[in-house]
Amino acid sequence: MSKQRNKYIYKANGSKEVFSKNKLIRSLERTGLHSKACQDIANHISSEVQDGDKTKTIYRKALRLVREKSALATVHYSLKKAIFELGPEGHFFEDYVARYFQKKQFSTQKCRTLQGKFVKHEVDCISEKGSEKYFSECKFHNRAGTKNDIKVALYVKARWDDLKTGPDGKSLSGYYIFTNTAFSTDAITYSAGTGLKLMGVNAPADKSFLQDIREMKLYPVTSLRTLNKAEKKLLIQKNTILADDLNPDILYKLGFETNHVKAIIDEVKLMMKGHI
Repeated sequence: MSKQRNKYIYKANGSKEVFSKNKLIRSLERTGLHSKACQDIANHISSEVQDGDKTKTIYRKALRLVREKSALATVHYSLKKAIFELGPEGHFFEDYVARYFQKKQFSTQKCRTLQGKFVKHEVDCISEKGSEKYFSECKFHNRAGTKNDIKVALYVKARWDDLKTGPDGKSLSGYYIFTNTAFSTDAITYSAGTGLKLMGVNAPADKSFLQDIREMKLYPVTSLRTLNKAEKKLLIQKNTILADDLNPDILYKLGFETNHVKAIIDEVKLMMKGHI
């Protein structure tokens, strides 16, 4: 039997890679679908992939098939896209990161200017719990293919070094970089060696930021299928970032009709229970 020829596909950043059915299966398994469903979807997609296809096209086909299996798995599979929809302004992503820490029982402050040993720095998020105190840099990108490279890690590490020896950062436990995209290999290697904490699509290695927020059920309002784009935008502009933050009073005040309010709240309740 002859060896099957590799099919090359294009990533969001324009680079080319070999299509991997196993990689697709792993991404499907993270949605919570059982193994057979993941295998069936991957087999179907694999039979249709052509040289030169874009990862975005493959994602859309897979999403359609996931949607046929489970609504909650659909939410999980499209979580990265939902976080992108918090943009294009980066400050909504900063709000989301603050809510991440609040869910972990940290108190938070956003956009504070702090004095380092030599210069002042604007810190996107400060989180504190007991003796723990973390500063976070939030890097929001509007293109899925944009990676956070070594320059980002070097820049943040330099800020950390100045802040922890200054008057406002002496009790600092660590420094995070949060992003809605991936980190380069060099950025990951450098950060592992210097103690920077990376949170993104491919970091940490044992449990990525996306996987962590799936487990925490930290779904942004942009995950809700009962909302259209304009409604999602309205809610995040009113600082309602998480689906779990929604309640009928908020929706009625914004002019949502009764039947729509019920459908939205029902979807949120089912998501938080762990099934739809």
